[in-house]
Amino acid sequence: MSLHADSSQHTVSVHHGWFYGRPEQLAFVRAFVADRLGDLPMVDDAVLLTSELATNAVQHTPSNLPEAGFGVLIEHEHGHRVRVTVHDGGSFFDAPYVAHPEPDAEHGRGLFLVDALATSWGSFVTLSGRKTWFEIEA
Repeated sequence: MSLHADSSQHTVSVHHGWFYGRPEQLAFVRAFVADRLGDLPMVDDAVLLTSELATNAVQHTPSNLPEAGFGVLIEHEHGHRVRVTVHDGGSFFDAPYVAHPEPDAEHGRGLFLVDALATSWGSFVTLSGRKTWFEIEA
């Protein structure tokens, strides 16, 4: 789904996709973001960071239960910023946090990347799970 809103100062594009909470869906998530953001200079960072949030949804939330899934919302304020939100079945109690893994650890750097590359990011609880988002300036 895509929506476009024009104002006298800014154009905003909104895209939403829903994905099953399985590892093989992560390639579709990356393609979805790349397709919707096209040739923007920050598309590679947006794809990487969305992939990290989607991977967390698949690995650490009830979104990976049979027939469950997660949503990806892209809001692009043309010429200004991109905001991506992953809405998963996450916990009301366990908020995502930046881990500090051992140098030889194979996992645990996803939110470190989000924290390093995004202009800002955060997470909040909803009645239907958790929304974790990031913004990247254009």
